[in-house]
Amino acid sequence: MKSTKTYLIILVVTIVGFVLVEMYRPEPTDWSQTFSDKDKIPYGSELLYKLLTDVFPNQKITDSKVPFYSRGVEKPYPGKSNYLYVYQVFRTDSIGLNRLMNYVSSGNQAFIAAEGFEKLGDSLHIETDYAIMKKLTDSLSLSFSNPQLGKTAYPMTLQSAAVSFSLKDSSKVTVLGRNSAGNINFIRIPFGKGFFYLHSVPAAFTNYYLVKGKNAEYAFRALSYLPVQETHWDEFVNIIHLNMKMRQIGKSRSYVSSPDYDDSPLRFIVSQPALRWAYYLSIFGLFLYVVFEAKRRQRIIPLIEAPANASLEFVETIGQLYFKSNNHKNIAGKKISHFLAFIRTKFFIRTIELDQDFRNELSIKSGVGITEIDEIFDQIDKVSVSEKLTEKELLTLNERIEGFYKNSK
Repeated sequence: MKSTKTYLIILVVTIVGFVLVEMYRPEPTDWSQTFSDKDKIPYGSELLYKLLTDVFPNQKITDSKVPFYSRGVEKPYPGKSNYLYVYQVFRTDSIGLNRLMNYVSSGNQAFIAAEGFEKLGDSLHIETDYAIMKKLTDSLSLSFSNPQLGKTAYPMTLQSAAVSFSLKDSSKVTVLGRNSAGNINFIRIPFGKGFFYLHSVPAAFTNYYLVKGKNAEYAFRALSYLPVQETHWDEFVNIIHLNMKMRQIGKSRSYVSSPDYDDSPLRFIVSQPALRWAYYLSIFGLFLYVVFEAKRRQRIIPLIEAPANASLEFVETIGQLYFKSNNHKNIAGKKISHFLAFIRTKFFIRTIELDQDFRNELSIKSGVGITEIDEIFDQIDKVSVSEKLTEKELLTLNERIEGFYKNSK
């Protein structure tokens, strides 16, 4: 018992020490491109979400985590509003796409910043592609086409800003911005009574670039194209894709796909490296304790002998009772009944009439000679008609029946 307490103390001290080391260790920068309005990491969008109250003063800003197509059949949102989406790829199904198109067509505005637009791009006849640079460079800058917004260039890395639009039909497209290579990265497309504002550089709206130089001004001016009205930030379209991406690269972080964030204690514990390892070590320690302690303290299970098969002794006892009572006729009758039952079961021959046809069929199926068969059934006929049976006749009948059992195939 004393040694067990020692082991437990060592285990607890080890776990506590590991947790303290992990808690006070500097956390490395997370460069995951989440674009989430809850994230303060470089490629999160917490600053942009907070900026919306300045872009749309005195307007309701909602953070939506339900599917776009679940917000109503005729009107996804009541009244006129803006739909805002920032992520690496705009991905939705045909139902969500139809609702979005109806939403914009009815006079609402949609601002979508993504490097790929999938089904929406097919519907609006636009594509995105990486810019082809005429000279080697590691950076690009973004600027607006509207001179009223100034000619300021907002620098970004080549990796973040290289995606631009390739227009299949430019007749209805208004170019709002380009990069320093002359490629289009910001456009407006009329659709029904509303407009689609599409931007091919979502990184420009992340925390990393909003804190660099005047880049926050760029995001503010890009969003200023939207009318000042109720605005809905949508994260549901990318949230399932982001969960899959995090699992593929081995990240422990989880982004919910349900309407609300799951703030359960276990989810928080698993999301923190120090707490997660402490949780795993605790479970592993408890498992070892149960395995070894249960093995040492388990009481010995007594051996229980299986019940003996006394069938043979029972048969011998009953046989002796019959034999001592000299009731040979009764014993012979039971022997004959058992013999006939054996024939019916093994050879599938009816035993109602024990005539010559029956004997011939039994000889053929059993492989026993017809002479031996006749001797057995002649003896059975003799026993059947006699009132008493001597011990010798009983033994003769038994020998012939046992010989049949032995010789039959």
